Amino acid sequence: MSTSSKRTTSATFILIVASFLAIHLLFWLLPNVFEPWNAQTVDQLFSLRSKSDSFRPRYDSTIVHIDISDRTFELLENSYLNRFQYAEVVQNLADMGTALQLWDFILPAKMNLQEDSALVLATANARNAYFGLAFRIGDGWRSRFRASSTTANRYLEMTMWNVHAEGDPSHLHQAQGALITFPALAAASQGLGFLNLPFDRDGVYRRMPLLVRYREAYYPSLVLRAACDYLGVTPDRVVLEPGTSITLKGARRPGGQQRDIIIPIDRSANMLVNYVGPLAREDSVLSMLHANFADILRASDDRMELDIWRERLTGKIAVVSEVRTGAADVGPIPGDNDFPLSGVHSNAINTILTENFLRQADGLEMFLVELAVLVVLVLLALRLSSRIFSLGALGLIVLYFAVATLMFLFSNYMLNVLRPILEIGLGAFAVIAYRYVNEQKQKEVLRRSFEAYFPPTVVRKIMVNPSLVTAAGQKKELTILFSDIKSFTTYSSTLSPDEIQRLLNEYFEAMVEIVFKYEGTVDKFIGDGLMVFFGDPEPQPDHAVRCVKAAIEMQRKCRELKERWVREGKFPLMVRIGINTGSVVVGNMGSERRLSYTVLGADVNLAQRLEANAPVEGILISQRTYELVRDHVPTRALDPIKVKGLDEAVRVYGVLVEG
Repeated sequence: MSTSSKRTTSATFILIVASFLAIHLLFWLLPNVFEPWNAQTVDQLFSLRSKSDSFRPRYDSTIVHIDISDRTFELLENSYLNRFQYAEVVQNLADMGTALQLWDFILPAKMNLQEDSALVLATANARNAYFGLAFRIGDGWRSRFRASSTTANRYLEMTMWNVHAEGDPSHLHQAQGALITFPALAAASQGLGFLNLPFDRDGVYRRMPLLVRYREAYYPSLVLRAACDYLGVTPDRVVLEPGTSITLKGARRPGGQQRDIIIPIDRSANMLVNYVGPLAREDSVLSMLHANFADILRASDDRMELDIWRERLTGKIAVVSEVRTGAADVGPIPGDNDFPLSGVHSNAINTILTENFLRQADGLEMFLVELAVLVVLVLLALRLSSRIFSLGALGLIVLYFAVATLMFLFSNYMLNVLRPILEIGLGAFAVIAYRYVNEQKQKEVLRRSFEAYFPPTVVRKIMVNPSLVTAAGQKKELTILFSDIKSFTTYSSTLSPDEIQRLLNEYFEAMVEIVFKYEGTVDKFIGDGLMVFFGDPEPQPDHAVRCVKAAIEMQRKCRELKERWVREGKFPLMVRIGINTGSVVVGNMGSERRLSYTVLGADVNLAQRLEANAPVEGILISQRTYELVRDHVPTRALDPIKVKGLDEAVRVYGVLVEG
């Protein structure tokens, strides 16, 4: 591999790696910007999935919503629900055979003795009702409260869980004060569970905390408490591994087989909620089963209606919540910006019961994925041109997004979508920008180099199509011209170096200008000699005519310079010119460090021999050149001459310079 190629390979690798590191640094420095962007990108996958029956998560119809909606108050012809009505619904749901009834409420204060007593009695008789509490924890949670009462603390201590913890639980949320359902009702219920929901950096609810630390033990969410009771799992059979899983050992659905359920969690014991879809109401296409609170309440007065509801609700988990217009307990979830948060709890229960868990790639897994993406991008950059590489990088972005989408749809596996895409984009941009700057520098060097050897019109064509001079050597018929100053070595011994330089520069400047006028190519300067050729790199059918006409003009210009230099006391300038047309090899010749666009072959040597035999201030051309120019310039035949390297004499012609 050449030095230039090694340098390009190293620069490409460094730029791509630096791009990947820069994106990681941005995600680390600006998490509030980039993490929400990534999360919102993944949210689009939730929206896409919810539109297809094939990919939508399975809904366990055991879960039923009992909605306190706008229609509830229309049916009851009232704008207020009292605790007598709550008590009736608790009793009716128990009589209808529900397995559990989860009240997404916190009833912290007593109202009046009769209402409270009725609700406590109904709850005690039902033996399947659960209510909520809220902990004071920290930022990112909906609820913050002052220190809880002594009675509340006593209840929490009596009902907290001593689960089996493996690993470091220090990152779990630490519960402090609490707001609980009033103690008499809490004691009559099957238990309380916390309703707190933490939101992500962008305010979206994507996770459900299952356990928090409370003093030296743990307290479950309403979801986990209900799921464990429904599955017959006692707290001592709950195994917590922070950052890995919560295992429900020996879980068994009613009538089912015992098995362990492993719930993936992050280090704060948050489970990703696998949303079934929007929480539809009774009057729209259902994503979950719904019933109206008013219908359950009115079944108290109609035994037949109660039996009908018993057929529908036997064995169900009823989630009772308020979803009417203007309810405060709403927030955004993936795919829905106005979602009743009771639906987060029901979707979390559904996730556990169906064991349809979402898994997010951890740091090591994402490192391996991004490393693979980096390797592919480097290989594309090293093997493809800039234009094809741009398309390849775009294709890699599309491919990665497609893979991330398919893994989400088919495996519930969530990759970081945004970061690798940004890494690919920045890496591709950096490589293309480097190539552009590098190519511009090379073009500028080439342009300056070409300007010394090619006429401006040819230089412009070469810059547009470098293959004119970078292609492999070719065999062509060209016309080659050699010129040399008579006795320059003798005269130069009497001149200073500066004077020699000025005279030669003036002479060559004039000669090159004439060569370029006829679109010839300057091959090289040989001391005081000049070698040029015509017919390449730009094809010229009349290359011989151009060359001879240029030679005539060169001789005339030399005579002008001679007259002026003699007047100025400088040496008398006289040159000889030899021209030959023949088949030569043309292309870039030399070493990797220094290439020269030149011509090689016997006909090149012949042109040089003709120059050596040309008359002073004359032009000597070969037979082939004569055949091509005889109708265009005046010539005269001369005696054949013997030249070095050829056995036979060469027929030559002189070109008349003075018309």
